[in-house]
Amino acid sequence: MKPFLFVVLSLTASAARAECAIRLSEAQISYAPVTRGELLARVENGFAADELRAGEAQDIDIAVQCDAPSALALQFIAPAAERASYRFGTAGRTRLVLHDVFIDDRPAEIVSLGKEASAMAFTPGETLTFGQGEGAATGTFLRGKVRVISWMPNPATRVSEQTRWTLSGSFRVRPAR
Repeated sequence: MKPFLFVVLSLTASAARAECAIRLSEAQISYAPVTRGELLARVENGFAADELRAGEAQDIDIAVQCDAPSALALQFIAPAAERASYRFGTAGRTRLVLHDVFIDDRPAEIVSLGKEASAMAFTPGETLTFGQGEGAATGTFLRGKVRVISWMPNPATRVSEQTRWTLSGSFRVRPAR
C-alpha cells in the first residue's frame, strides 16, 4: 500500500473583546489523503519544484459581529514559518489571504504596515485593520473571505508511512489602535 499524506488545517476564532464574536464557515479544512505521485501529477506542481502545493486554494468565510460600532483589527495566531506564512506540519507553510471585506455592507480596504489593498495576507505578529474613504472603517458587522494555500517541501513528501500535516491557528478580533 502506498503511504498517504493527510493534510488538515484547524482554525478557531476568539475575541479579545467580549462584545464581538467571530464565525468561520469552516473550522477545519481537510484535503483528501494523497500520495506523492498524485501531488506531482497536479498542474501547479512539478517533479523538480522545491515545494508542492497541498491542494487547491480554499476560501472560508469569516464574519465578525459586534454589539456596538467600533474600528476593528483582525489577527491570525499560529507558529510562523517565515514573514508571510505560517508553519504547516514540520517543514511546510500556509498562507492566509483576507479579501472581499465588507463592514456594515460597505466595501473596506485592508490596512497593514502602511499599505492599503483589497486583499492582504495575514502575517505572523501583525494585525490587519480596515479603512473606508479617508479614515478607519467602523461598524458592527465585518464579513470577508480568507483564501488558504498550503505548500510542502518536495523532499518531505517522500514518506514510508502515512503522515499527517497540520496547522492549528486562531483568528482574533480586537479594537483597532
